[in-house]
Amino acid sequence: MTHLYTAIDLFRRPNQPHMKLVALLLLMSIMTLGALVEVRDGLGFPIPNATVCAPNGCFQTNATGAAETPLGVAVEIYVKGVLVWRTYTTGHDVVTVRYLEALPIQPVEASGYVVVKMVKLINGTYRDVKVEFRKNNLSEPLPVGGINYQLEIYITEVGDYKLPNATMIKTDLWNPAVDLETVGLVKTCQITLAPPIAAVVIYADGRVAAVGSGDLTFYLVTGLSYRATADTEILLPNGTRYRTAFQPRSYCGRLYAVNSTKLTIRAVDSFGVVRNDWAIKIAGNTYRGQAELWVLLGEVYRMEVDAGFARREAAVATKYPSETLIVAIENAYLVLNYRQPPAKVYILGNYSVVDRMPRRVELPPGQYTVVADMGGRNVTYTVTLKPGQVAQLTVEPPATAATTTAAPPQGMTHIFVGVTAVIIATAALLALRATRRRPPQAHAQSRS
Repeated sequence: MTHLYTAIDLFRRPNQPHMKLVALLLLMSIMTLGALVEVRDGLGFPIPNATVCAPNGCFQTNATGAAETPLGVAVEIYVKGVLVWRTYTTGHDVVTVRYLEALPIQPVEASGYVVVKMVKLINGTYRDVKVEFRKNNLSEPLPVGGINYQLEIYITEVGDYKLPNATMIKTDLWNPAVDLETVGLVKTCQITLAPPIAAVVIYADGRVAAVGSGDLTFYLVTGLSYRATADTEILLPNGTRYRTAFQPRSYCGRLYAVNSTKLTIRAVDSFGVVRNDWAIKIAGNTYRGQAELWVLLGEVYRMEVDAGFARREAAVATKYPSETLIVAIENAYLVLNYRQPPAKVYILGNYSVVDRMPRRVELPPGQYTVVADMGGRNVTYTVTLKPGQVAQLTVEPPATAATTTAAPPQGMTHIFVGVTAVIIATAALLALRATRRRPPQAHAQSRS
């Protein structure tokens, strides 16, 4: 390169014709010396079969991506027949050509075609080059070098949706990025989905466009019709899950919620204990002790608590986003102690129990007649239970009992036992009124 500058300086000296001759000879020697031009891709690998054109002809790069050219001349470099670089040879020059394989189109992939304007071809002519692309990927890569061609990008599809008319965006080869939101083809829509919404499906022209929950972000394509369905955890009175529909455009940047209540139902006894052995039935489901469910605000639900010895039913209609309902069923316990093992024990009253030798019996409050079959003779007691009471009853053997009655036959039905017990209870009650000496939890016995 120093020799080239020296030759030019000698050629420019006035009044020295012989120096011009020396400069001309020096330039000719430089031209014969030659230069090396290397063409490489963006990763540094050689590009073979590229064409380097100098004033005296065109040369192909070899397997190492190099071509020999005259020194100090303007050259044009062509890749795939397209001009990508113009430079001057300085002895050893390396030019980089990268390949554009996909268009950086955001925020949604698009399809269409790109037109590279006024491309110079290796035959010296100029023409537009059209390349199609599908979901941003070009059908063939475009070489990008030192020549910044103008581009016209035509968008015919956004995502999977075909536009009624192609939209054209002008840009250049060095900056082929396209923001579809900026050009008005799409709009970002973010909807915050409040519980108990489990999932939302967005439909565009009848096809699924997005599915999600929580913070759902999707893109509205201009010209398409949108609707949405929301699946929730809300139970309807018949037990099915509630589904609703809405217009997603109306909720972009907003919260979408369904008028509902987080309902908690607790089944509690007279001792203040949540009874996990009691069944709560509501909205077609059965829970134990405590029910937690989502219900529609203001909708009437039928609720039942089954304690076994008693049931409680109610109609429930909520008013607030969160409500707790306490359902109390009165109960008491009768604890039986035995001086002698009985053959069978009958507890008759608001709730009846027949068992071999019960120890602790849960009952609703009220008055009960306890009949103990002591092997051929009966011992009868009357007990009054109050809510939240644990009553003790000691069953004495017949020899020390005040009154006994004949034991019912072993084959007696439950109904017969009930009738007999009522008669016995009536007699005991009359005796109680006559003597007025029996305490509230009677331990007195009658013998017959």
